Amino acid sequence: MLVRGKILGEEVTAPFEILKTRNGVSLRVELPGEPFEYSTDCSCLEPLELLGLLLPAIEEEIGEIKGVFVEEVVEEKSSLLERLGRLLPGR
Repeated sequence: MLVRGKILGEEVTAPFEILKTRNGVSLRVELPGEPFEYSTDCSCLEPLELLGLLLPAIEEEIGEIKGVFVEEVVEEKSSLLERLGRLLPGR
């Protein structure tokens, strides 16, 4: 799953992208200066949960956060064979 959007700060609008795969979740926020990046191998978190957990750290960089806007969500399409493979024991 891929989630794209923007974080609206006092004086900055920072685009973000969150990618969730079977191997984990990664976040990239385009901040002035250099990007803020974070990833975890825990695929139990949903993309916006990870963003919510990291908002205090992002707020330190851009000032008070006025809002978070999701602009696009792209679901991963899996084939029937892949879905059946995940249901089988030992996978």
